[in-house]
Amino acid sequence: MLTRKQRIKRKLAQFQRKIKKRKHQRREPNRLTYLENRFFELLKRLRQPLILIILVHYFGTIGYMLIEGFPPLLAFYQTFIGVSTIGYGEIIELDSAGRIFTVFLDFAGITAFFYATGVLADLFFKEDILEIYREWRMLKEIQKIKGHYIIAGYNTIARELIRFLRERGVKVVVILEEEDRETKRLLENERIKYFVIGKPYKKSTLYLANIKEAKGLITTSLDEAKNISIIVTARLLRPDRNFEIIGIAKSYETALKLRELGANHVIVPDHIVAGRIAALIFHPHTFVVANILEKIAFGEESEIDLAEFEVKKDSPLEGKTLMELGLRKRFGVTVVAIRRADGRLDMNLRGETEIYSGDVLILLGKPENLEKALGWLERIQEGKIPV
Repeated sequence: MLTRKQRIKRKLAQFQRKIKKRKHQRREPNRLTYLENRFFELLKRLRQPLILIILVHYFGTIGYMLIEGFPPLLAFYQTFIGVSTIGYGEIIELDSAGRIFTVFLDFAGITAFFYATGVLADLFFKEDILEIYREWRMLKEIQKIKGHYIIAGYNTIARELIRFLRERGVKVVVILEEEDRETKRLLENERIKYFVIGKPYKKSTLYLANIKEAKGLITTSLDEAKNISIIVTARLLRPDRNFEIIGIAKSYETALKLRELGANHVIVPDHIVAGRIAALIFHPHTFVVANILEKIAFGEESEIDLAEFEVKKDSPLEGKTLMELGLRKRFGVTVVAIRRADGRLDMNLRGETEIYSGDVLILLGKPENLEKALGWLERIQEGKIPV
């Protein structure tokens, strides 16, 4: 049995652990919070000139009512046309006291307007409040998108990659490590809508890029240490393997490290370039075919494309033959190979070839025909339509 003093000590220790845990769980301040605070901080500068203008109109209206006996609306109108220097003149003949009051009122009004103009010029030209507001609104929009890819870093590789993804209708969010006007201008010229400024290996930056709703993350840097930090952080935030992480490495040793740390795929650029050159050297007579296959493999624009469809367990497609499916007649799509559940690739296909659970059908055809065929197969697999 614990004594009363020991129970109190235990409760205090538990309370301290809870406080430390809550502090640890708090997200570090991000750029969205900074921009929001900065935007409203700049707006606060408009309070003084706005109050001054309101006070000038208030005292002017009261003054004309007391000195000249004007009704409220007429007094306000006389104040407004005088302070704004419209110059309509006196609505009703003023006496000497009214004219002296008008001189001081107009001087106060002009001073207030000049002060307000200076504050506005400072906000729009020096502080660039519109740029702050646009970035803040963009970051809010990023939190609403889903199924996008996060691209860490912006360089020549990222630029070409974004072009390929946009041609396929894939949304991207670019992470810029530093705030650079030249890079922002390049992004605007490339019509890249979403970007985040911050270190890509920080949780706060990845949260701003909406990593929780993203489909994958791609690092485009060749810096090994930076890639390791980015991949480790991203995998901690998204441990599910459905979240794709693709990296770039200088060597196979680095590629192996990145895969062990959580990357799904790692590209070694030197190997790919060398392989494409070797293909042209060793197969010069099949240049046209090689060129078509390369475009398909690397996702470039082509008249034909490849697609995969996985047959799930207890699918209505189990036991059906390729002839029964009739994909060529229906959609102009050909099943060129089947990857069986055991990993074996079956390319010796006939009309009588049967489909089994776990098979992956590899389809060849025009992109629009492939889309129709995949949609049709998906509806069959869900039991919405018969074969």
